[in-house]
Amino acid sequence: MKRFLILSILIVFVTVSCAGPREMRWTKPDFRQAEFERDKEDCFRTYDNSPGSDPYKVVDECLVKKGYEYKEVDTKIAAKDIGLIALVIVLSPLILAYGVWCIGQAP
Repeated sequence: MKRFLILSILIVFVTVSCAGPREMRWTKPDFRQAEFERDKEDCFRTYDNSPGSDPYKVVDECLVKKGYEYKEVDTKIAAKDIGLIALVIVLSPLILAYGVWCIGQAP
């Protein structure tokens, strides 16, 4: 029973770790990283360190005024991730069957 529980937890852990958070980025038509870095630095300079103000909120609002959007980007699944997902899919029934067999063998 203990082995079955450990294996089940392992399967759940591996499966959940494959499903990561969605990637969010600042984007803009004709996006160039160097231009974004300059714009971000300009926005940080506009922050005035006044008490109670949030520097990230000020910078975010400034970047939006400059035409940037903070949105989810398309992420492609890498070949190594596909292999790991396939491995989990193939091994899960085998591990579960082994766990059930172990439970049946316990006195």
